[in-house]
Amino acid sequence: MMYTRLKRIFYGTSKAVGLFHLSRHLTRRGLRILCYHGFAKGDEGSFRPLLFISPETFERRLRLLRDRGFPVLKLQDAISGLDGGDLPQGAVVITIDDGLSSVYRWAFPLLQRYRAPAVLYLTTYYFVKQTPVFRLIVSYLFWKSDLSQASFEGLGIPALEGKGEVCLTAEAKARLSQEVADHGDDNCDNEGRVALCEALAERLGLDYGRILGDRVFSLVTPKELEVMAADLIDVELHTHRHDFPPEPEPAKREIRDNRAVIEPIVGHRLRHFCYPSGHWSRGQWPILREEGVETATTIEPGLVYADTPRLALSRILDSEEVSEIEFEAEIYGYSELLRRLRRGFGRRLHEN
Repeated sequence: MMYTRLKRIFYGTSKAVGLFHLSRHLTRRGLRILCYHGFAKGDEGSFRPLLFISPETFERRLRLLRDRGFPVLKLQDAISGLDGGDLPQGAVVITIDDGLSSVYRWAFPLLQRYRAPAVLYLTTYYFVKQTPVFRLIVSYLFWKSDLSQASFEGLGIPALEGKGEVCLTAEAKARLSQEVADHGDDNCDNEGRVALCEALAERLGLDYGRILGDRVFSLVTPKELEVMAADLIDVELHTHRHDFPPEPEPAKREIRDNRAVIEPIVGHRLRHFCYPSGHWSRGQWPILREEGVETATTIEPGLVYADTPRLALSRILDSEEVSEIEFEAEIYGYSELLRRLRRGFGRRLHEN
């Protein structure tokens, strides 16, 4: 907390003396790619503040970009600008990962209001199933419960049998969540995982029907995707099962299964990709090229320049945890210059 406060004071002072505007000029040829996930009106923002951002905060971001003259472009237009040397100064691309239902409910109307295009990297397993993302909702159920203890016998999870009432400390909740999620992934089909969540919610004293009805942890529907794809939203690849193995054949299958779901809806070939969970390596680039992928985004922080490898595009991760001054520091390129200084200083130390 102290580090965060000092950082924000430092940024505020730097802005006051004009360093933000100087940084904007120095990084004017860099592309700013913003990364979002979910948009929260309820307590999911408190559950995963790094995953969700409130619609109010997101609107403030869009208003700042508009009022400060940062042009928001489609990804393909931005890449073409980098390739051709005519990228508008301070250009921004908005990307959204996964495709949670809140993208349609909260983000899309704001993007329409500000006429800001965005890329939606859609993972498709739960899009097809239209059931909540299993690991995410299991973790939420444990987080949401206010019970001090509960029994999980009879759920069919061998690791939890014979333990009786378990004290639900924060540490225990994290461990139990992992055990339940691992069991569901390894031993259940999708219907079995849904049944397991229903039974788990009952043990934790929660109304699973209400949670399910809110669709917070479900993905957009095919109809919602059609509506967004018709106006401002470019839908692109994010694997089918939110996994991109290093082995060529399973990796290709992830992309092909992803394509098979999305392309009939959007009606064109997909060329852009987002590494799931930010895991990537150069060894995967031949796989992507073979599958016709032209760009791939990471979650490595930074700006994108003409010489940045197109299959390792950096992004700026935004969320409710990011204060306005921190967001400005990223957009103006000040944080980027600080990262360069740290890298240069680190190299000199290593050389000496």
